[in-house]
Parts: sequence; structure tokens; C-alpha cells
Amino acid sequence: MVNPKDEEILHSFISADRQEQTVKGAPGDSFLRAGRYFIGSPYEAKTLDTSGPEGIIINLRAFDCFTLVENCCALAIMSHARNDRFAYYAAILQSLRYRDGLIAGYPSRLHYFSEWLQQNESRGVIRNITRALGGRPFQKILNFMTTHPELYPPLQDLAACRQMIAIERRLSEPPRHFLPKGEISRWGGGIEEGDILAITTDQEGLDVCHVGIAVMLDGRPHLLHASPQAGQVLISPETLVDYLHQSPHRTGIMAARFALPHGNHELS
Repeated sequence: MVNPKDEEILHSFISADRQEQTVKGAPGDSFLRAGRYFIGSPYEAKTLDTSGPEGIIINLRAFDCFTLVENCCALAIMSHARNDRFAYYAAILQSLRYRDGLIAGYPSRLHYFSEWLQQNESRGVIRNITRALGGRPFQKILNFMTTHPELYPPLQDLAACRQMIAIERRLSEPPRHFLPKGEISRWGGGIEEGDILAITTDQEGLDVCHVGIAVMLDGRPHLLHASPQAGQVLISPETLVDYLHQSPHRTGIMAARFALPHGNHELS
């Protein structure tokens, strides 16, 4: 069921953003404006988890770090399209959130952020710039979900758990790149406002522990994100480098740049 408040927020942003668009505007401008639009919105974990069958969920009233970035991508795509139907927004979200854009149970959702990056780069929505920034290759076994099934009730279903194990094994095979936090000051000068920044972690079984959007303050990147500690969407007062050094488990970043896909109708 559609929440009228979500429709109101959607059309309010689209109307405001289209007034800001310029002919020379970069594709990421609308994406960044969406992030700024939600500053002050409450943080809420597990907004996509329900007790019923897997299906598209739209919530523009509260966010976790992942859904904030995902909804900002969808809003930017829709803002540059000619289709203002709420159903079109749902179709965009589905294409971003699910493997090959198809809902086929809980395991079909892109739970690991590095797979979300891979899938949406292949569709032209984002461009992974980690390697270009000086990122180093690393390989890691991803199995956090299936080694902690108590945190993910749908994985109590044996068939779903087996599917997720197979997905994790596939994701663990190819190496990926990250920019170590100790090298960001040296190599991270290519970070631009509006870039997607995923915080890598040394936690066993996980690729990424947090994600947000780069905002430049005094020429240095800060993180616009849905913060569980602050309980809301905000721009962290500390720089990205200082944010990373606040925890020994934050090892660095993956970075991506939003790009409007060719032919928005292909996402519908």
C-alpha cells in the first residue's frame, strides 16, 4: 500500500529539483540535492524487512544508510525523466535494489553493497571510481548473512539460506578495490561532491559497514549519511579521513559516481 506521505515527499522533491536543473548541470547534481533534501530525516534500521513476501517497499520518511543512497539515485533518475507516476518510481527502485531488476524472494535483493555497485554500474547508473582514485585490490570472503542467520529472519527458510550461500560464494571470488584510509589524504583528491562513499570494514564476512554521499566543506570531503549514532540524516562535522579514523574497523572506502543511465525508460 502506498503511503500518501511518500507521494507528497516524492513530488515535492521532483518539483523543486526540476527548477534547479540547468543545461550544463552534472548528472550527480540532482543526486546530491536529494541527499541534502533529506537532512534531518530520521534514521530507521531495517526499513525493507517485513514479515510478508519480498516486494518493493518505498519509504521516503526514514532511512538507513543504504536506502538513503538508493532513494537518492532513484529520485535523480526520475527527476530527469518525463514520467511522474509513483509506479514509475517503484519500478526504478526495483531495478536498483534487485539482481537484474527481478524480485524472486529475499535472496534476490542486493544485500551486499559491493554487489549493488557491480549491478548498477553494469546498468549505467553509477561508475565505480575506486581504482582510478588509487584503490588497491583486495579479496574477502563474504558470508556475514549466512553465518549470522539469526539477524535475518527470512534466512530461517532453508531454501533461501542455500540460495544466499551460493550468492555469497560467487561474490567472494572476484577481487575488488578499496582506498585505504591511510592513503586518502594522498590519493583521494579525485573525490568530488556527490560521489557515493562506501566504508569498507575488517569485520569478518562483510565488505562494507556504512555508506553515504561526499560533501565538500572547506575543500575536504565530509560524509552526508543516515547516521545510526545521531539518529538522523546529517553531514558529519568531521572530515571523511577523521570519520574513518574514529573506528579501527573502518579500513577505507569504495567510491562511485552517479551517472544518469542512457534511456531512463529502460528502468521502467
